[in-house]
Amino acid sequence: MQDNGKLHIAEVVIAIPSDAPFSYLIPDDMADALSPGVQVTVPFGQSYTAGIVLKTNDLEEPPADYALKPIHDVVSPQPFVGPDILKLLQWIASYYICHLGEAFRLIHPSLNIKKSRLEFRRLNGSVADTPQLTDSLDAVYQALTDDAWFSLEQLERKLKRKNLLYRTHKLVSMGVAEKRYSNPDARKAYKTIAVHNLLPETDWPEKARNKYLDSDSPKYARGRELIAYLQTNGASRRPDLEEKGFSSDLIRRLLKETVIDQSDEEVYRQQTPGYQEAQPTITLSDEQQQFVDLVEPALRNGEHKTYVLHGITGSGKTQVYIELILKALEMGRQAIVLIPEIVLTPQTLSRFYHYFGDKVAAIHSRLSRGERLEVLQKAREGKISVVVGPRSAIFAPFNNLGLIVIDEEHESSFKQVDSQPRYHAREVAIYRAHLNNIPIVLGSASPSFETLYNAEQKKFTYFHLGKRISSRNLPRTRLVDNRAEWRRAGAFQLLSENTLLQLESRLLTREQSMLLLNRRGFSPYIQCQECGFVAKCPNCDITLTYHSTGKNLRCHYCDHTEHGPSVCPDCQGTDIVYQGVGTQKLEQEAARRFPHARFLRMDQDTTRRKGDHVKLLEKFRRAEADVLIGTKMIAKGLDFERVTLVGIINADQGLHFPDFRSAEKVFQLLMQAAGRAGRGARSGEVLIQTFDPNHYIYRYLVQHDYINFYRKEIASRSSLKYPPYSRLCLIRIVADREELCVHFGNRLAKFFWQAKKDKGYQILGPAPAPLAKINNRYRYQILLKQDRKTDPSLSYLRHLLKESVYKSDEVKGWPVEIQIDIDPVDIL
Repeated sequence: MQDNGKLHIAEVVIAIPSDAPFSYLIPDDMADALSPGVQVTVPFGQSYTAGIVLKTNDLEEPPADYALKPIHDVVSPQPFVGPDILKLLQWIASYYICHLGEAFRLIHPSLNIKKSRLEFRRLNGSVADTPQLTDSLDAVYQALTDDAWFSLEQLERKLKRKNLLYRTHKLVSMGVAEKRYSNPDARKAYKTIAVHNLLPETDWPEKARNKYLDSDSPKYARGRELIAYLQTNGASRRPDLEEKGFSSDLIRRLLKETVIDQSDEEVYRQQTPGYQEAQPTITLSDEQQQFVDLVEPALRNGEHKTYVLHGITGSGKTQVYIELILKALEMGRQAIVLIPEIVLTPQTLSRFYHYFGDKVAAIHSRLSRGERLEVLQKAREGKISVVVGPRSAIFAPFNNLGLIVIDEEHESSFKQVDSQPRYHAREVAIYRAHLNNIPIVLGSASPSFETLYNAEQKKFTYFHLGKRISSRNLPRTRLVDNRAEWRRAGAFQLLSENTLLQLESRLLTREQSMLLLNRRGFSPYIQCQECGFVAKCPNCDITLTYHSTGKNLRCHYCDHTEHGPSVCPDCQGTDIVYQGVGTQKLEQEAARRFPHARFLRMDQDTTRRKGDHVKLLEKFRRAEADVLIGTKMIAKGLDFERVTLVGIINADQGLHFPDFRSAEKVFQLLMQAAGRAGRGARSGEVLIQTFDPNHYIYRYLVQHDYINFYRKEIASRSSLKYPPYSRLCLIRIVADREELCVHFGNRLAKFFWQAKKDKGYQILGPAPAPLAKINNRYRYQILLKQDRKTDPSLSYLRHLLKESVYKSDEVKGWPVEIQIDIDPVDIL
């Protein structure tokens, strides 16, 4: 701890909202095991918690105002994360304006640590020497012992009672019991299986030899059979022995009698995509090979470059990624592949497992705690070389990273929006690639405008894959004018006549179809035709969606649920109509039109459980359904050779939303969905039902012309100074009362007006958010728009936000929550 008058200390980051690490003394026996990135357990408050060593240094003299506590334990001398991730997390805290401890939450520092538990035990002495105990206190006292510690959970199970915290604390205050927090022991990263081996007969106790060698008593016959089995087969796993009919009781008895022994064997959880599909041998096209040749020098030379792979749907981008990863692995390097919503892309995962086998692992939100822990430990130990996953996979603890790939880089799911830090995985990945001097590939059929702009500015290297593999043609894309359909039929037709004819044609030829409607449920809202009543969520400022399953109304934000009314709650009228359409209604209508067809529906309601999406897609791949109906879930990463028709039912949804990115987002979704058609030997067709066929977006969509669409949109953004010609900061004010949002929102806006000093930014708001109330909390927001020419890195605004808002003691005392989002992609 101390050498020549100096104190050896470690700066430890704990995953709590704190901007600075905490200082702890380094015990002498831990000095050699501590280095930046190592995980430790430390006393914090009255308990223990996990932390990560940021750095170690020496103090000339101890602090005068408080005594430093020593580190409790080193979880493992192997660094939990490497120096690149330590720098990356510090950059995230600075750039996205959050506490350092909040940034460290992204690496799950407590995932492999058992939580420190409050425990109690009885103090030595007689209860007669203490104040009189009530019956309820005496019951708890009698359940405790003076030679063992009991957690609250153990006491509650023992007494078959709940809520014992008050009584245990009362016993402590009376001096008849004591409490402590248990040590936060490390969890095992890998599962273990018991393996049993037969001990030499000379080591058996005499009693055991008499039973199993010298006796033929039927009582010990089963034991002799187990001994004979182990003599023949050698060391055997317990599950294999139990499968052969040898009971756990028998095995334990022979263990106790020291006839057999036990060792633990590490076993890995089998990670398979659950989706099996034959993978053909593929030779790269000339275009694909050109891109591989373009990236390979940076890969070999350890050079940081950002490459944009703009490949049309079906052009073989995934195969290009695989070829580059193979080259990285040949060099002894590792790779990270980011994919949006990985649980929805089993085909892509299946392809990675085909090529990389047990060297690849997936990490995503539906993994159990143990599964996630194992994947991360394998990455640390170099037992895997490729990690595939959504945005959190960018923090995979590789120590020899050679390549990062982001597929569908334009996807908004790469931005974290619901908690701090509100980071964008694409920007974080680019910075991690920079820290490691490695190339990064941004792939998409419809790259984000920010990415294309950076390519135009020569910050990124652009490459276009313009041909589908095997020279397949892009699908024919046609518009269906819903207005004409309405005039012809005299009412709104959910499925147009043209769409019905094309669906029937595919059913006759036994081809498959997909129908996209990006709204789940049956109807977006219900309305009384007599008084105009619309059912709204009591907690949020939105309508309730009607779900035919269960016949209930549900809020998709706070999950409030109530029964669908048969009469109007306001006027008691019975003329209630179901307005709008969701995937449940589309499925019902399609089934009514084609009663003999087989339908599958894929949305959040049908994929709630782990593995549901894989089962649905596997059924569709095996042609056990003719039509797949779904939300945007079915628009990405799916490759079915039999699909020759894609119908987009309500293409205008989201097109007229008050967001400067609305046209870009709709185009990207529709292009992705259209790309599902014609990926096999037969040509594909796409039908787009719209009420606004003259909108300019469709002119480019029909021609599959994303670049000219980009040029038209970017010209508009240039004149209005929207990104990428400006940078945005969103400040959201959230409170239980609307007047608080208004008052403190105005104070913040006034501050930014006073601090402007010709720094070239605009202040919009405060104004109610588009979703002005969620879960009984009101939401106002201020949008700061910074001219890129004046301050391209947002340094001035980020400084103001960090020092004068986020760290301000005055602002922390306000009765509102302040949320800060740098470079927002969603303003809802």
